[in-house]
Amino acid sequence: MISSNARDRVKRSIDQLEELFHTYDDRSSADVNDSYEAALDRGKAIAFQEAAHLVKAALHDIDVKSL
Repeated sequence: MISSNARDRVKRSIDQLEELFHTYDDRSSADVNDSYEAALDRGKAIAFQEAAHLVKAALHDIDVKSL
């Protein structure tokens, strides 16, 4: 069984990943010239979003297994 502290750390990781997604998504959207850097920022945003989804799925699996 996972401790509540460990579960809270996983939730904080999800929050951090989602915050990074929004940061890079906003940066890419703010670039009116659609530069190479904007494309890299879009890629980073997508990567952080996908990482958040994976960690959420892992947290769900942890919660289900704990029942």
